[in-house]
Amino acid sequence: MKDCDRDIRDYHGEEVALTQAQLEELKEHRDTNRKRVRDGLSDNDDPAPTRSITQGSYAMRTVIQEPDGAYDIDDGVVFTEESLRGPQGGEKSPLDARKMVRDAVHSDQFATPPEVKTNCVRVHYSAGHHVDIPVYRSLEDLAGETYYELASAEWKESDPEGVNAWFKDWVAQKKAAGQQNSRELIRLIKSMCKNRPSLSLPSGFVLTVLVEECYRSKEKRLDESLRDTIIEMSERLEDDPSVPHPVVEDEWLIDGDSANKTRNLLELLDRAIDTLDDLDLPSCTRSKALRAWKRVLRTDFFDERIAEAEEDDKAATAASAAVLGAAPKPWAHSAPASG
Repeated sequence: MKDCDRDIRDYHGEEVALTQAQLEELKEHRDTNRKRVRDGLSDNDDPAPTRSITQGSYAMRTVIQEPDGAYDIDDGVVFTEESLRGPQGGEKSPLDARKMVRDAVHSDQFATPPEVKTNCVRVHYSAGHHVDIPVYRSLEDLAGETYYELASAEWKESDPEGVNAWFKDWVAQKKAAGQQNSRELIRLIKSMCKNRPSLSLPSGFVLTVLVEECYRSKEKRLDESLRDTIIEMSERLEDDPSVPHPVVEDEWLIDGDSANKTRNLLELLDRAIDTLDDLDLPSCTRSKALRAWKRVLRTDFFDERIAEAEEDDKAATAASAAVLGAAPKPWAHSAPASG
């Protein structure tokens, strides 16, 4: 396979992964939002949360660059069951719990007021991104074990830290086995899909679960690892387009009703596989290889490198022709001397 490892790494570093400044900005907004929640609850004489739990791609460190800064941070807030009961002992409804948090973060400074969504409260920032605040209550079962319920359409059992633990364990296992690029592969697959906004494709979480299932590592070659993971994902979805939740038993991220998204993903992956087949040809030049990755990742990042590679190819062809022209011809014999 034509080696484009350095090019894929540069693309990931410059166009896909967040910069340190971007990460610090998101962290600042997350922390500011946490303070706003606690201060607002206190001002409204509402119960104080026991803790906050960062979730999603921000917690996993798989956030990718978004146009217009349209990032989202999932930062859940947990209350005890007792604190969400009224003076007569009646429990607060899931909707009332979300409205309580919405009222706590509301401010006239927001151009777009905080929204009560089905599974969270959403706070919009002028920079383009938003913070989603899922609301949980903690309870104890008969054995004294703590479990959690999410304030959704109804109180729904959930595991707000389970996905974080699942992901961290997977990354740790790969590192212990000497395998690299787990987060890089997730970001690159997410970017490949994000760059096709007209397609109905799975969420970033579904893509993360699929990469975890289909992860392939080729020593230190990120380009080969990405291609092999794409092939493995295609074979996996060809066998079964549904995707189970990695933590919550009997819950599906993609089921029969939403399988059109993974079918669209399968078609995208298969086109990528066909495009990258050219990289195995002995005649594949660097410029051809970069054009293939340009199509697969749908980016203009490689354009300047493609132009440079084409000039190098032309120079190499001209040099070969010059050498061939200067070589002695076996059919050219000197005329016999006259006597």
